Amino acid sequence: MKIKSVQIKNFRTLKDVSITFESVTTFIGPNGAGKSTVLRALDWFFNGKPGSLTEKDCSFGADTENIEVQVTFSDLTDKDREALGKYAPEGAATFTAWKRRAPDGSEVLSANAKSFTSFNAIKAAGTAGEKKELYSSLRNEKQEWDLPSASTAAAIEQAMTAWEAAHTDLLTDAPESLQTNFFGFNSGGKMSGLFDFVLVTADLRASEESTDGKSSIIGRILERSVDRAAADEEIAKIVEESRALQQKVYEDKFKSQLETMTTKLNAVVNSYSPGRAVAVSPANIELKAPKMTFEVAVLDGSTQTSVERQGHGFQRTLLISALQLLAQSGAASEVGVICIAIEEPELFQHPIQAQTFAKVLRSLAEDAGKRIQVTYATHSPYFLEARYFNQVRRLTRSAEDTPVVSIHSATVEHVKEKLDGVVNAETVERQLDGIIASQLSVALFAHRALLVEGTTEASVFHGIGDKSAPGALEAAGIAIVPVGGKTSIPLAHAILTSIGISSYALFDADAGCEARAKEKGKKQEKIDEERSNHAKQNRAILRYFGLEEVDFPPVIVSDQVANFEDHLEEFLITNWPEWDTACKEVEAAAGIDLAKNQLAYRTATLKAAGNVPVMLAQIMSKAMGSY
Repeated sequence: MKIKSVQIKNFRTLKDVSITFESVTTFIGPNGAGKSTVLRALDWFFNGKPGSLTEKDCSFGADTENIEVQVTFSDLTDKDREALGKYAPEGAATFTAWKRRAPDGSEVLSANAKSFTSFNAIKAAGTAGEKKELYSSLRNEKQEWDLPSASTAAAIEQAMTAWEAAHTDLLTDAPESLQTNFFGFNSGGKMSGLFDFVLVTADLRASEESTDGKSSIIGRILERSVDRAAADEEIAKIVEESRALQQKVYEDKFKSQLETMTTKLNAVVNSYSPGRAVAVSPANIELKAPKMTFEVAVLDGSTQTSVERQGHGFQRTLLISALQLLAQSGAASEVGVICIAIEEPELFQHPIQAQTFAKVLRSLAEDAGKRIQVTYATHSPYFLEARYFNQVRRLTRSAEDTPVVSIHSATVEHVKEKLDGVVNAETVERQLDGIIASQLSVALFAHRALLVEGTTEASVFHGIGDKSAPGALEAAGIAIVPVGGKTSIPLAHAILTSIGISSYALFDADAGCEARAKEKGKKQEKIDEERSNHAKQNRAILRYFGLEEVDFPPVIVSDQVANFEDHLEEFLITNWPEWDTACKEVEAAAGIDLAKNQLAYRTATLKAAGNVPVMLAQIMSKAMGSY
């Protein structure tokens, strides 16, 4: 079983959010948006001890309301169904459990805390005959619900449970008389060993997790990987033999002495209390066999040191390595599933090491045989691959007095729908796996994005931003994204806007393509082909943005998209001659041809005298959302 979806209510910054989960689920968003809160809510659901939450954990002082976390699981195995029993009957593809903290501080984990209102009377019926009558009546009355036929009370209960599992969005709080506790995921619970949730927080110390304890990561690894039973049995025998030998020594050394002392003592006792006597003998020795334990040390060259004496980077490496081993060890790979949740997995990591972690953990999650689910809360593009944008959950927080957290996500199918009639489905797949995958990782972390064709356009707009104040764009959360050509603009725009990132696009209409081709001596057939391709691409972009389709549009600066009549360099030379002069000065100083050079374009933009052309200033303002 794996987590399919989660609903969190009244938990810290999360008033009411619903989130779907994938094999890898990546949470991104600004600081304070609630990324880590999602992981901590799940940790409370799976591992929280009674009393670990207080009224201070309620959203914005709502301490008269329940804190509630609902988790729906899918991919149920036979082992899961066996453990869940009546909660996962045949026909139920999912299983849902709720954990609540009431205003009085009491907590309950239940698999039937919610119910479909129309079923309550059937569930509460006192006899099998009454259940069958009520159920049959409901089936006839509500045929659109497609309730299955059932002729016994047990079958009716199974049918209702399966129907509710498939329609959790229609459930409401069940009457208390119908609710039962579900002893779930902690030690001794129904699902213990079948589903483990392991949270690595940003402040987790590797030294604590490296001890051989019941709840530590190393302890869990040893529990799954090392069979201590045989050793414990041998040690128990040794202890028992030691106890017997020690008892014999006591008897050999003290028996005669104690007998003499007892005889003398009883003579005195008998004078005071006739018929009474005492006995003094060696006491039975109680020795308990110790549990076999292990310790972790670090070999630094030939020197052995403790984990806590290592740098933060190595400690974090040890933690992630231990998690990987935990996920692959023992029972987890055979019958159970481990969900590894990591807060800021990039913390203290060298970029190359961070990339390695991301690749290894993804490969584990995507290997069905490993039975692993992974989720991150991250600020690093290394743990976010644009081709898997459908696995990204972007959190934003409103600026109201009582902020509202929103979850933004997009599916590949949704993006394809947005591009219907503009980019065919096969092209979407190809672009996702190629150009787009290498360009959007950083943009997915942005507040707003300006999409341009290539790196030279990006360099010019970065230069314009730095002319007003160095780092102005970055400070405003603006990403300038070169997508590798205008054919990729619709797809990039569809992905970013689907996930809640406002995006503005700029492209070249290339009206002068024919003249340039002739200057280069190209054959007319090739010239006609290029002109036709540009016209087709221009029309596709205009169609996507809902503008009038023409082969070669004149200059446009609309609310969502702008275009040059020809291309950037032609526009700059015509409308900002000082920029062309600055380019030539940079080129002369370098002594080489710097055409299309990113650094040269950015430097020239910064050095260029005169005013930034109005069109470029308008594009910048619209991209920043201030026009």
